Order: sequence, then structure tokens, then C-alpha cells
Amino acid sequence: MACARVRLVLLTAAIAGSAAGCIMPDQIARIEKDVADVRVRLARMEQAQGETRSAIEEVERRLAADSSTVTSEDLRDLEVRVDQIREGMSTTDEQVGDLGRRVDRLALQIQQRELTRSMLSPAPPDPTAPMTDPGVVPAPSRSAAAGALPDPESLYNTAYADFSKGNYALAVSGFEEYRTKFPDSSLADNAMYWIGECHFSQGSFPDSVAAFDRLLETYPRSEKAAAANLKKGLAYLEQNDVRRAIVQLRFVVSEYPQTDEAKVARDKLTSLGATT
Repeated sequence: MACARVRLVLLTAAIAGSAAGCIMPDQIARIEKDVADVRVRLARMEQAQGETRSAIEEVERRLAADSSTVTSEDLRDLEVRVDQIREGMSTTDEQVGDLGRRVDRLALQIQQRELTRSMLSPAPPDPTAPMTDPGVVPAPSRSAAAGALPDPESLYNTAYADFSKGNYALAVSGFEEYRTKFPDSSLADNAMYWIGECHFSQGSFPDSVAAFDRLLETYPRSEKAAAANLKKGLAYLEQNDVRRAIVQLRFVVSEYPQTDEAKVARDKLTSLGATT
């Protein structure tokens, strides 16, 4: 337990350092959420350990006072508690290890990006080169004349910043440009998801559903699939299409049962008086 907590502290520091490297905000947000989930799991495990320790001490006290008061059922209960803690520790260690590998991959991306930038940065001026007539406008470079692609990271971050500020029309334009120019990027599906979120935030629920459908058709295995399906159900609710909303929310529960989206879907179904 202590080892997992120490590793989690180190991961938090590593994430903070990575954030300074201008990694895509979605990547940082996902890892920070997972770290928070692991912290909650650790807190629950510590509570379970404390309760189990107290239960063991109580059985030991009863054994010392009158061994006949302790039954085999009491011992089985203790065994179950210990097994659950052991299994939880193993799962938590695996989660922390996975987080560590993801942070390592982000660090490698930063290194690769910085190396690329250093290789592409212009060379310092040659003091021995002849002076250029200041009145002559240099001809555009071949890449500029051909219309070089914008930097994908800057394009995505700008669109995300517009979304965060409520500039939804600008955000949609930026995310559309990103997904069009960089369809094979690891964040192309995220861009499509945020387009749906922009429409949802503007109250354009049919456009929101259409955007999420486009994401799910193009990238069916996207990490945003659960969120997109949930938002479709919420969009149907906003349009008072309760029947379709219930069908969609049940789909989220059945297809993504262990996710936060499934929990939200269950709560919505309960509020609607529908079963899961």
C-alpha cells in the first residue's frame, strides 16, 4: 500500500512536469482523472484495512476470553476480507504501473517533438553573407507558396481553448479543420467528440447527435465512444425523445458497464423510472 502511494506521488509530479511541456490537454485530463480514481481506491483500501484489523483484534479478544464464542463463519469472514484487500492491492499496483507507462510515453512524445523542433528551427544568420537590400521583398518560400500545414498541436489546443471559453463556433471550426487535415492523428476522434460537445452546449441537439454518430462510425473503438454514446442519450432527453433516450442509455450500461458513463446512464434511467 505504501509503495503504491509513493509511486502515485511520483506520477503526480511527473504529470505536472509533462503538463509544462504543452501536451494535448485531453491526454493530461485523462491521466489526472485516472490518478484521482486510484487515490480514491487507495483511500477505500486503507479504510478496509483498518476495519479488517479491528475485526481481527476483536476475534483475538474473544478467543482469549472464551474460544467458544468464535465460529468458523467468523474466520471465513476474515479470510474474505483479507482476500479482497489482497486483490485490491494487486489491481491498484497494476493501475499505477499502467499510469507510469502512459506518463513515460508522454515524456517520449515531448522529447521527440522538441528534437523535431530543434532540427526544423532556422539556422542563425551568417555574418559573412552579403547584405540584402531592405527595399526588396523576398520571394515566398516553396512551402509557404504551397500552403504548409499548420502545426497540429497548436491547432488542436487553440480549438480546445475556444471550447473552454464558450467560443463554440470558433471551436467547431478549429476541430473540423484538425480532423480534416490530420485524420490519422491520435486525437482526430477527440476533435470529432468536442464538435458534438460544442453543438450540445449551444442547444443544437440534432447536430450534436449527428456529430457523435459521425465519430462512432469513423472511430468505433475510440476512447470517447462511451462518452459519445452517453451524450447521445442526453441529447435525446433534451429533445423530449424519452423512448430513444432510454434505449441509448441502456446501450451505454450494457456496452460500457464499468465506466463513469455507465454510472451516469444508470442514474438517469432510475430518474426516468426505467430499468437498466
